[in-house]
Amino acid sequence: MTGETHLTVGVAAVVAVTQPKNMRELLLAVGVGAVGSVISDIDVGTSQSRKEADKIIAIIGVLAVMIFLADHYLKAGIFARMMASRGAAEIAIGALIFLSVSVFGMEKPHRTFMHSLSGLLLLIIALEIMFPAAVPYFTVGFLSHIVLDIFNKKKVHILYPLDWGLSFDICSAKGLINTALLNLGIVCVILELFRFVKNFLN
Repeated sequence: MTGETHLTVGVAAVVAVTQPKNMRELLLAVGVGAVGSVISDIDVGTSQSRKEADKIIAIIGVLAVMIFLADHYLKAGIFARMMASRGAAEIAIGALIFLSVSVFGMEKPHRTFMHSLSGLLLLIIALEIMFPAAVPYFTVGFLSHIVLDIFNKKKVHILYPLDWGLSFDICSAKGLINTALLNLGIVCVILELFRFVKNFLN
């Protein structure tokens, strides 16, 4: 699937599963869930165009800035809560582990380590050290990416480093099903945000 499809379906899945009840939870669901839904494809540069990997990294960077700005102006308290629950050293260590795992994953073939449960586990450990509240949102987003890619023709090595992959071989990465899922994801995100606003106002 394309990055746009992973992003929209991932966010829709995260919001639907976690059911955020306040602005802080919504920002975490959308922001962290979005990062989880696209980070797997930072490995595409090893098998396709480096531009695709650069695009994913740029999306993650933009999402981080957007979370920070939204947290500041909406006074959601995300970063205040993170600093209160973890010391500077723990945040730095968690961030370093997260970055190291991501850099390692970039150098692996597409749909191997960064699409595996072992890759997810290491990233979860990093987040648990840095900011535990982000773990559920990231996990659902990451898993949504794996599930979508399993429907493609190329095998996903979810049990990496085992040389076994899973593929339902139903659709191509950029075909009609991808477009349908992209549109479905957009509709679901809009409906879920509408539900949140309705409940928030009540």
